[in-house]
Amino acid sequence: MRRRSKRFDSTRVIRWLLEEENPSVRYFALTDLLHKTEQNTDVCDAKRALHQSTVVKKILSKQKRGGFWEDRDNPYDPKYRASYWTLMLLAQLGADQTDPQVKKACEFILRFQHRQGGFSSETEKTARRVFTWRRQRGKAVPPRAEWVRSYVREGQLTCLTGNVLTALMRTGYRPQDRVQKALAWLVQVQNVDGGWLCPYWRAHVNDTHGGFYGTICPLEAFSMVRQKDRTKAMKQAIERGIEFLLMHRLYKADHHKFRVIKKSWCAFGFPYFYGYDILRGLDVVTRLGCVDDARLSDAVNVLVSKRKNDGTWVLDKSPMGRMYVNLEPKGKPSKWITLIALRTLARLKCASTAQ
Repeated sequence: MRRRSKRFDSTRVIRWLLEEENPSVRYFALTDLLHKTEQNTDVCDAKRALHQSTVVKKILSKQKRGGFWEDRDNPYDPKYRASYWTLMLLAQLGADQTDPQVKKACEFILRFQHRQGGFSSETEKTARRVFTWRRQRGKAVPPRAEWVRSYVREGQLTCLTGNVLTALMRTGYRPQDRVQKALAWLVQVQNVDGGWLCPYWRAHVNDTHGGFYGTICPLEAFSMVRQKDRTKAMKQAIERGIEFLLMHRLYKADHHKFRVIKKSWCAFGFPYFYGYDILRGLDVVTRLGCVDDARLSDAVNVLVSKRKNDGTWVLDKSPMGRMYVNLEPKGKPSKWITLIALRTLARLKCASTAQ
């Protein structure tokens, strides 16, 4: 696979990522770039430090006694401060269930897993509110109990379910029956073209083409499952999901002369929620072992072209002011984007040098 390349001395950049002022980035630089084990002294120190960091402590200071953020009965709203989103953020920062507050948050989130396996953006509370709103406006609605059950079921989102699963597994909180049920649901609702629709039920009525937002999150969740623990159905779902992204070159329309679908996908953001960009796509598919397909080339070229002369990458987008904390300023060299870019390129380099 041909790739555009510049030669950089990554030593200085890695030293920058290893600075102790950001223990979360330091932890992942040690494990993802330098391949230190969890038992390594520096890794253990970084893990302890990130739990005591200003960022993590501020997020946890906003947690309510019951293990939730914002509304006890609505883990989805408001974005990006409600319980779903905040647990996702904590997991991406490296926080895990060794912190009792993180463990309590995981236990709280599991209350909202639907019996079919997915996680819903709707709860009985939000469904009842919509039911009342529709009835007050004279719209035809079935009996309330039936409406609520259906509305919550149809609120199951593949992107949300993938993200919640990823967060649970990152934190080390893995009640196997619950996790397996959610993974099985994602396999079950995969679209015929290999992608996923989000939301599944409502989108499925009129749309047979998978979406990138709905696809990247399930694939990321599957990437957190050890290879030896993946079922045959999971492996097939992964293969089909990767093929869906590859046939689009990770960001192009396959039936429209491979025009770029959204220019915003070439802008890199962090943290990851339900959004998509080329870097996230490359990070996930390479983690799943797809490192030497020629159809990655266009996306890799974009990634390489966005590297600055000092060897770093810039944060292009982030939901600033909507989370409990802002992680980094937009438009400036980003430790998070640089970390993810370097670990992605390292996987690709390993594949090319092995040939």
